Amino acid sequence: MINFESIPGSNSKVAFHSRPKGVIQFIGGFISGSFPQSNFRSLFQHLYDQGYSLIVYNFPFNPLQFNHWSVAVKILKDLYQVRFEIIKKRFCSTDREQLLEFYADDSNYFWLGYSLGCKYILLLEIISDNYDNFQRRNQILSDCLLEDFIKIKEDIEQADSYRDLAINKISELLGSPYELNYFIKDQPSLLIAPEINNTVEILNQPISLFSFWDFPSREKVQCLIKKSTEIFNLMGLMSFAQDTIARDDVSFLTLQLSNRSFTPFLHQKFEGTHNKLLENDQNLGACINLILQELKQRQLTNTAKAVQCQGSLGCKIN
Repeated sequence: MINFESIPGSNSKVAFHSRPKGVIQFIGGFISGSFPQSNFRSLFQHLYDQGYSLIVYNFPFNPLQFNHWSVAVKILKDLYQVRFEIIKKRFCSTDREQLLEFYADDSNYFWLGYSLGCKYILLLEIISDNYDNFQRRNQILSDCLLEDFIKIKEDIEQADSYRDLAINKISELLGSPYELNYFIKDQPSLLIAPEINNTVEILNQPISLFSFWDFPSREKVQCLIKKSTEIFNLMGLMSFAQDTIARDDVSFLTLQLSNRSFTPFLHQKFEGTHNKLLENDQNLGACINLILQELKQRQLTNTAKAVQCQGSLGCKIN
């Protein structure tokens, strides 16, 4: 049975696998992300059984949180703290030789987002884009956010400073220099039913009740993705045929990500509505594993490899 441990100074909980093949960092959706251990219990158990350690971010329950930049930076700060605490735990454990190096290695980490959690992953990758010493990143942010770019510069600087702090703490613990890549660039990520607005379904119709206050707006996020041509190369997508909430965002991301350098674009479509992931469906967990492992191979080989699947991805499960 999976067992989650609280991490000091963070809103995340971690389930350590005894022989992990990877670490999945999970960000849930609007409301569901505040109670992930209960809402996604079956999914987490299945991924754990497949050999993954899990880092699950728990949103403080606040349905009226519309500044998504601020939330993304808080998640980043939280996960830097989690990385330090995990390495400290491994450093002091009896199996130190076996697992310390594993948890210290950025290439062993994956990202998994559901619904609004996918927006935070997209923003985190944009924040982490250090192409051309951040000049390119800042130019893209300025072009898309216009005068709002001034408002988030402090948040961006905080995100960068959190990384420096984590590096210093981990280096001091290990007694040697430690390198920590800018989250989350070059780490495989999978978006499930991505939603860029705070959308709900009423009488089978999607309604964005709070989109007026969302920052950045859907239009601004789309602008950032279109212009950020150097990133999002290790990203896959899962969607559901009857999902009216994420339908438009799935169409947009499919078009944009299909043009990235890694091909073919990994997109699996299932039958079901937006809340399909909350059901106990082992096929979803098995497909998540297959997509993440294919993205891992692309990360390792730096080449595009086809998955032996049917349809758009197929994920043929034996």
